[in-house]
Amino acid sequence: MNKLEIWFYILGSVSLALLANSVSLIWATNKGGKFSIWLLLLVIISPFVFITFGLVTSKLGLSTGSAIIDSLLTISTILVGLFVFKEWGNVSAYQYAGMLLAVSGIILMQFHR
Repeated sequence: MNKLEIWFYILGSVSLALLANSVSLIWATNKGGKFSIWLLLLVIISPFVFITFGLVTSKLGLSTGSAIIDSLLTISTILVGLFVFKEWGNVSAYQYAGMLLAVSGIILMQFHR
């Protein structure tokens, strides 16, 4: 399997997990109550997050696959929080530095023997 195909798996997995994270926030902060369409959507999306994670780790192994997916998910969730949910005031300079280190880690994990 070539790198491009693996990256499609990775991006699919991260996209689904990011969608689930965003829907989870909307559901948890919904003023209309906890039993809403957001809960149904969350229940539908969640199993696919784990299925796509399993597909990626079957290609890369648990340690590498998890490191890449979790780092990308962390970064993308932070960006969605900052740009979509306007959480700029909640992120410190240290956290921005951590985001930069996470991106560096993803790049470094692409170099293997």
